[in-house]
Amino acid sequence: MTKGVFQIDAPRERLFGIIADFDRWNEWFPGCKEAKISLDKGNVKQVDLTLASVKTIQLGLEFDLTPTQFIAFRKISGKDVKDYVGSFRLMNASDGAGTVVVGEMEMDAGALVPKFMVGRMMEKSLNQTAEALKTRVRTAPPTPKYEVEEALAPAGPAAIAGAPPARRKRVVHVVQAADGYRIWIMGKTHFYRTK
Repeated sequence: MTKGVFQIDAPRERLFGIIADFDRWNEWFPGCKEAKISLDKGNVKQVDLTLASVKTIQLGLEFDLTPTQFIAFRKISGKDVKDYVGSFRLMNASDGAGTVVVGEMEMDAGALVPKFMVGRMMEKSLNQTAEALKTRVRTAPPTPKYEVEEALAPAGPAAIAGAPPARRKRVVHVVQAADGYRIWIMGKTHFYRTK
């Protein structure tokens, strides 16, 4: 199993929303040409992927989601690799600066590809994913499915009574980053640099 640990200057909810927005993986995930959700059962999703590597790979993955904390995946279809499993664990950074992501991946590419080469490919893939996530955090609009639901979850008596959360439309979202502010206004992201 190949493991990578990296820290990203963004809240857990934001990162989880980006990773779990599978229909947009082709906009940021390294090598992803196409991603399409084929089955959606709440926190279990099946996604058909087309990845461009040394050759084009067609792969079906099943994702098991624990909102804002954990994303596990496993191969369910595809002939290009024998097996592919992994996970992303999201934790608040102890220094309060964003989120620590622990990524793990393991692939069995078959007898024709030596294990040490697969290990190097997985290590490179984790590093590329970390860099792509850092970039995506700065450019992606808020992902309301997870960010807003958690922020607007009912508290106190309303939660006990099972009342649905009130839905509000987000018009402006401002996030302070190390080098300034990222401002999302009605679907467009703008940057205000302070340094």
